[in-house]
Amino acid sequence: MTVNWKESDGAEWREEFKQLKGTVSIDDIKLLDEGATTMKEAWRLGALHSEYKRLKRNQPPDLPDIKR
Repeated sequence: MTVNWKESDGAEWREEFKQLKGTVSIDDIKLLDEGATTMKEAWRLGALHSEYKRLKRNQPPDLPDIKR
């Protein structure tokens, strides 16, 4: 298994999740910005990451520009 070290800190998905979701609670924004400090917050962060993957998967694909 290879690790993409560029994204291993998790900063990129957190910012993109805020844009994809649109409406994010204040507590979730704080959690996404500061990270988890307790086990409960870690579980919530994992749930947010799962939701991010679901949102990302359901996005329409980028189509190539075929204008002539």
